Amino acid sequence: MTDETRLVAHGVHLAYDQRRVVHGVDLAVPAGQVTVIVGANGCGKSTLLRALGRILRPVEGRVELDGRDLHRMRPREVASVLGLLPQQPVAPEGISVGDLVGRGRHPHQGAFRRWSAADADAVARALALTDTQDLVGRRVEELSGGQRQRVWVAMMLAQDPRILLLDEPTTYLDIAHQVDVLDLLADLNQQRGTTVVMVLHDLNLAARYADHLVVMAAGRLVREGAPADVLDAECVREAFGLLARVVADPVTGCPMVVPEGARERRGATYSKVSLT
Repeated sequence: MTDETRLVAHGVHLAYDQRRVVHGVDLAVPAGQVTVIVGANGCGKSTLLRALGRILRPVEGRVELDGRDLHRMRPREVASVLGLLPQQPVAPEGISVGDLVGRGRHPHQGAFRRWSAADADAVARALALTDTQDLVGRRVEELSGGQRQRVWVAMMLAQDPRILLLDEPTTYLDIAHQVDVLDLLADLNQQRGTTVVMVLHDLNLAARYADHLVVMAAGRLVREGAPADVLDAECVREAFGLLARVVADPVTGCPMVVPEGARERRGATYSKVSLT
């Protein structure tokens, strides 16, 4: 594999039980950037991510990794380059945090899975980056939802892939830990050149962290590009059926979506509450 590992979908159609949910998507994931896929519930964004991660085979079209058909490559070969964190991962019953994170090293080990100093270093680094060192001896099933999510991210980091695919990595996390995880992924991208592709529901977080924003509606890719070029009131209405204003985030300058609810359309006013 080259340093610029390329992941591309060509005319991909995806289906569950012959019911097509993604229709003819062409997507070239920009190498070394953060790509965020957004869209309304049921639009096919998680399904597309599963195809990019070799979990779901297209009924038409193909996904290529460095010009090779992803679904014809050996699983271990793919796993050494590409890591996928699904929306609701399931840990083996009774497994400890340390053992789960250590499983991220399996693609880099031989048939006898001999543990090496490099493996130990990678696991220690992943635990430190996700602030989960103190959880090593605990069973995964004992953790809170937020702790569990950070442990899964640690396992992905221990795998050390060149491409990270994450389906809702901020699930179960409070806002502080959401920002922590997204900052971590952004740092990995900037410092190591790791290509990151993730599905997010929060449009404002998506606009803040994405280099490349992909907007889906009804199983189709409707817009893609830099957030400032893609995200406007018409895009929000088209993809989400939501009336909104798009203004500049006062902190980052990125697009920020401000929904216009029924109260605003009726001209309702809000009373100001003192926070002092």
